[in-house]
Amino acid sequence: MKKLRWIIPVFFVLFMLWACGGKQAAPAASPAATTAAAATAAPTTAAPTTAAPKETQAPAPAETKAPETETEDPADTETEEAADEAAPAEEEDPEDSFLGEGYDGEALTKEGFITFFDYLLTDNEMDPKDFFLTFEGKTYRYADLGDLYDAMEPEGGGIVMLLGELEEELDFEIMAGYLAFFSDMPAWADEPAGPSREFIDRFYGDWHGVVQFRDCTGKYVNSLGADPNWATSIARIYIDSDGYVVPFIGLHVEDTPIKDLEAVLDEENDCLLLSGSWISVPFEDIPMTEKNGTLHAEIPISKEAGSVTLVFNFRHLNDIGWTNEDPALPEDYIVHCQGWSFDRLAEANGYSLSDYVQYSAGEEPEYPVQIVKEEPKEDFGKTTKDADGVVTKEALQKGYNAIMSELDKSGHDPVHYEMARDWFGKDGKKASASQWHEGRHIYEWQTADGKDWVNIRFTVYTDGSERLDTINQSEGILNGRK
Repeated sequence: MKKLRWIIPVFFVLFMLWACGGKQAAPAASPAATTAAAATAAPTTAAPTTAAPKETQAPAPAETKAPETETEDPADTETEEAADEAAPAEEEDPEDSFLGEGYDGEALTKEGFITFFDYLLTDNEMDPKDFFLTFEGKTYRYADLGDLYDAMEPEGGGIVMLLGELEEELDFEIMAGYLAFFSDMPAWADEPAGPSREFIDRFYGDWHGVVQFRDCTGKYVNSLGADPNWATSIARIYIDSDGYVVPFIGLHVEDTPIKDLEAVLDEENDCLLLSGSWISVPFEDIPMTEKNGTLHAEIPISKEAGSVTLVFNFRHLNDIGWTNEDPALPEDYIVHCQGWSFDRLAEANGYSLSDYVQYSAGEEPEYPVQIVKEEPKEDFGKTTKDADGVVTKEALQKGYNAIMSELDKSGHDPVHYEMARDWFGKDGKKASASQWHEGRHIYEWQTADGKDWVNIRFTVYTDGSERLDTINQSEGILNGRK
């Protein structure tokens, strides 16, 4: 048998694939077995009469027992049996003559031979232009595979691969078995491509908007159906390149978020299918659609105490394309939330970073139109961010005494912040941030060790002035007043 020497790095992979593929096809004949088969096939076909003597000897005992009943002409019997012996060789299709023993499939055609190498090159991610091999001293490239087939066929279609000291045969039978295996490959081999990038981008990214409470019955008429019958909501729809969705929808009504939320892209029905639960009521395969930049979904919830339909409407974060015609997007919501970061919106809705998926570098969504809303600056009133209000005990006592003396006067004038600052000798620090608002400012002056202090609450008037409302002090300062 002629030998084909593989001189490309992939030949070892081909051998391994052959070893696995051989289990799918019929058992391959060894070189010796193929040679033996060829040696015995030739005399059977060329000289079928050689079987006649064996057949005339075998039935002899039967002929001696009942010679009188023998009606067949021995010559006819010999001829028929000889014909039966020769029948397989006479009926053999010339195309099948180069197949190995035991193969009962179709002959490997030239087209199938080339397809076999197509599979192997594709499976090993090898460029056909880099592929070549030699056979009988001649080099064959991918474009020459048809010529290689013609050269191999008269030799029985056998390839001997030399792997170190190992010598293994890859013949046309095994190649045909490969093709049968690939054609019967399970469904995963022909899985359709994932959703298109264009379809993914319609849902991908950060969204904010509102949820309306529609068709309320029972307890939900009063708890959710009153004006305004909507609440703020946010969503992050993360989708990888394969179309796997990691959804998050922030809804904190009745102190209950949406739980076990899952989503699947449904390109055929042009939607995102949502499943999960809210207030322990499960929902499944709820379509979320995208139209003109708005995400919309309606989730029906029903319990013994009543029912409600949650109607979600979202727009991409920082998209300024909203109009008054957009469904369920109140103008005051747009005014107050436009330009906020997603993290800030999430925090305002009671969520933290651990509740939703984070983007990796390069995955942050890009929106066609964005605005940046300046974050409101912290209000420090008449003082500054760096003011610490630390003074000596003597200055603290002097300032306190001056304020109290003014307040003791009959018909005294209001004590303004500037007056207190001058008596203490420096600005006070902003205090009680939780109680600080645009109509009330609280300042504090204290000693370095914090043992003595004076805390003053001022009312803020429309003219910008801040006038003393109440004053509190440590026991040491109270006792030191003269």
